[in-house]
Amino acid sequence: MFASIAFRFRVEVEALNMVESLGAYTRHRTVSVFKRVEKNGKLMYRIMTVPAISGQSIANGYQRMLVELASRLGLPVCDQCKRYESIGGFIKHSTEGKGSNVNHDSLIESCVVEDLTGFLIPELGVRRTSAVMFSYLVPDTESGKAVLESQFHVRYNFETGAHNPFNIESGSAIYMLTVGVDIDKIGKRSNGTFVGDKWKRVKLAFKAIEALVEGLNFGAKKARYLPISEVLGAIGAVSDPVPFMVSAPRVYVNGDDYISKTIARASKYIEALREVNERIHLVYMDNEGLNIKIPDNLKVEVVKASTITELIETLITVIEKLQGISK
Repeated sequence: MFASIAFRFRVEVEALNMVESLGAYTRHRTVSVFKRVEKNGKLMYRIMTVPAISGQSIANGYQRMLVELASRLGLPVCDQCKRYESIGGFIKHSTEGKGSNVNHDSLIESCVVEDLTGFLIPELGVRRTSAVMFSYLVPDTESGKAVLESQFHVRYNFETGAHNPFNIESGSAIYMLTVGVDIDKIGKRSNGTFVGDKWKRVKLAFKAIEALVEGLNFGAKKARYLPISEVLGAIGAVSDPVPFMVSAPRVYVNGDDYISKTIARASKYIEALREVNERIHLVYMDNEGLNIKIPDNLKVEVVKASTITELIETLITVIEKLQGISK
């Protein structure tokens, strides 16, 4: 079983992911992305440099949410993850404080953060790939422009009369984020068996995404650059037994949109994989007034939600229903 969610955010004047300081100039992280353009009647692609927030930054916020929620839900968290603030983050390459009996399965059993987001201990040859995956937060250059500009500031000392000028780059854009959750991997030991609280951990994985997005619990420099943001839309999918990934949350100038594209793709995907009894359940929300197209002979279950919380809670309900879990 696999789940994927695509989000669209309108974010204005943010400095969530800065990369370096050059003297008194602090730069925003940037990446190169493609934009479709038409030249002489031909479709072409142009590379643009735009502001971005790294998947590592988003994953750090997600891990923080896991620690906070797990402690309240009675799920295990190791001492190293609990001390993430004093350590400076989630450092998954040390046996310090873990004892001499550390192995792959003991780490999974003793910590939901390491179970869900992976770890690497080179000295023991032990590793686990994250069951929860994050893209970069990047602008949708098809539906709008992304702006990266420098904001000039000055600190003034009234006693000495000295000026201390500095510049901080900020970004504004319609941002996209895609998340994948390998549900089958959560709580899975090396011999293929599962921990007893697997489905509590699955629920936690989605609750932490909910808290991450609704609370804007990722990124830095929010004391004076708290972004003005809103969720414009999202679509989530639960697929079983073969993974299905939702479309990138783009909206094109010709009216094509990611929700309609995902619905059409999912319907065709189920038809192509009917021999393995593929099942896909979709949940979407839309605050942009998109002209969502529902194909004839729809093969998937599609539900509309009004908020991100409702969308994710519906996905959790779908997962519990597919697994026959009674509340």
